[in-house]
Amino acid sequence: MINKNKVIIKLLGLCVMFLGLSCNTFVSDKGINVRYPSDLEEFHKNVINYYLNYEINDDVINLLLENLQEDGSWSTIDYSNKVRGGWPVKNHVQHVQSLAIHYKNKTSSFYKDKDVSHKIHKALNYWLDNDFLSTNWHDQHIGVPELLLPTLFLMENELSKQQQDKAIVLLNRAKIKMSGQNKVWLSTNVLLRSLLLRKQDSVSIASKAIQDELKIANGVGVKSDWSYHEHGAQLQFGNYGLSYLEDMIKCYTFVNNTPFQFEDHKIEFLREYILKGQQWVIWNNTYDVNASGRQLFENEQEKKAVRLKRCLEQMKTLDTTHTKAYEDVLNTKTLLGNKHFWKSDFHVHRRQDFYFSVKMSSKRVVGTESVNQENIQGYYMGDGVALLSTHGEAYRNVFPFWDWKKLPGTTIIQDTSALPIIKFSGFKTNGTFVGGVCDGKNGIAVMNYNRDGLAAKKSWFMINDKVVCLGSGITTNSAFPVTTTINQSFLKGSVLVSENNSVKKTSRIGASQEINWVLHDQIGYLFPNQRQVKLSTQILEGSWNNVAKRYRPVILTENIFKLCLEHGKQPKNEKYEYILIPNASEDAMIHLNKNKPFKIVNSEAQQSVESNDGTWAGIVFYSEGLSEIYGGISVNKPCVLMLERKQDALVLSVSDPSHKLTEIEVNLKGHYAFEGSTYSKGQTQLTIQLPQGDQAGKSAQYRLSK
Repeated sequence: MINKNKVIIKLLGLCVMFLGLSCNTFVSDKGINVRYPSDLEEFHKNVINYYLNYEINDDVINLLLENLQEDGSWSTIDYSNKVRGGWPVKNHVQHVQSLAIHYKNKTSSFYKDKDVSHKIHKALNYWLDNDFLSTNWHDQHIGVPELLLPTLFLMENELSKQQQDKAIVLLNRAKIKMSGQNKVWLSTNVLLRSLLLRKQDSVSIASKAIQDELKIANGVGVKSDWSYHEHGAQLQFGNYGLSYLEDMIKCYTFVNNTPFQFEDHKIEFLREYILKGQQWVIWNNTYDVNASGRQLFENEQEKKAVRLKRCLEQMKTLDTTHTKAYEDVLNTKTLLGNKHFWKSDFHVHRRQDFYFSVKMSSKRVVGTESVNQENIQGYYMGDGVALLSTHGEAYRNVFPFWDWKKLPGTTIIQDTSALPIIKFSGFKTNGTFVGGVCDGKNGIAVMNYNRDGLAAKKSWFMINDKVVCLGSGITTNSAFPVTTTINQSFLKGSVLVSENNSVKKTSRIGASQEINWVLHDQIGYLFPNQRQVKLSTQILEGSWNNVAKRYRPVILTENIFKLCLEHGKQPKNEKYEYILIPNASEDAMIHLNKNKPFKIVNSEAQQSVESNDGTWAGIVFYSEGLSEIYGGISVNKPCVLMLERKQDALVLSVSDPSHKLTEIEVNLKGHYAFEGSTYSKGQTQLTIQLPQGDQAGKSAQYRLSK
């Protein structure tokens, strides 16, 4: 029984994964003989064709029919289950929907099969008669109506009045309210319920409510940097934000070429959300863990990538004048560049052969959440988690084996207490100077970290094919040791370590050893000042049940690579420096160790990186001050600067991580021409006007002519 259930779930998962990929070909069914008013006729036709266009998999149906019992229930479902997240009881309604789709689709071997029709009614009645309720409002108001509606449309000409009346009671739980994706979910259910009831005015109201969410939101929803927020100021690209995109495209399809169709500027907004938002977090057919919210589930990064690519395929057929743009996104390595999402304290640096992201939090931005017993170990997931991928496999399903107090990129007190399980309101840090600067190619992320009695100034300088990671001012009174974790991933092959310029293969480094560099799984870790590094590679036990309670407590084992820097107990103004080298080789690491690629300053007041050839430099000023870079650069307020030297100009990018400043005065050694600047005693002084309002924290860029 258990094995059959697993097979059904897996096959259904595959079926859902590929929904809509064949959206160029619509299958009509003349056997659905129902009448709709002329203004609703095209809308109804779009809905029917949308559901009949689902991928057909008769193997799934054979299993469903095999496990359907005489009373209309499925032997594979525990109807007493009350789990809040991923409530499995509603699979019953999904199963009925799958039967109805195959029964009405001419390409299925179950098309118009009378026995299947009989079983659809039996299974539908079982649900309608019992009206199963979960403990999560979402299932009652959103999930169940959403799953039930396709069956009601496809089987409408066979339903009795009693069935229809009972179904409407369930559908009526959905009301147009709330905001963001919750409003879109609810409004879509109202839209389709109104169509089913032939209520044209209600259809119009619901369509408008859905389109009203295609805007830059003051609260939850799409933000001015094209990130997505839900549950407060919290990055939700892969959870609510991906569902938002899917449902908007679904509704766009439903009402296309009808009196309720999306307005042109709403379609443009949807396109911008894809091109300036969502496409940044898919790389090598994998969705970024840092952008996935609380949904750290099994195979979830691949599933989210498939869902996003399905959206792109659908947009190609709907928004036909921009087909090329969607095709470019479908090649998930096409986009190259650097972007700081200033509304979400989130930064992405991507090249064709690697992907890097940093997820931070502050007093403004919620780091993550633990809801419905999901992400129950994720207390530090917004505390500077920095993930580097060169092939997309390093973090695939690694979560059961993670030490959640040693997340990659973080600096954390290693106490012995269990991690708190709290909702999103508790996942902020006390930092106010958190943000980043970018010029589209390179960038700097900064996090003046302050949480649970630990302070640290952390920054990431993303320069072409390298990432320089700096930490200073690491201080706490805690009696427990403090650790900065460089990486924690699956062990792939051997580990090379250079100690005092002697290279060897090893599986462990004691904390007292001073290391030049480490090479593992195509990633090099260079330590410019020979730091005390701790390496371990060992088989660890883990369970998905420790990540989300929807999983059974099955114990798994995997070999895990862990690389850390130890700062000891009660550190005072400790620091670290390391450089990430994607797609590295032993020869490359030996060369970089002999020929350090950057000049680095790492103090409490300032962190800076300058390329050895002098063409690029970045500076984090934690207070007003002077940097020796380029002969001398000073500012009168805390900020982040990035400079690129060109033959005839100096390109200056500036941001205010506090989101509070209106202007910054910058003094540069040398004579540069810029409107409003002054030159005196060998220095150019200019006043930078910073973005305000919804743009506060965004990078401002200036080209200073020589």
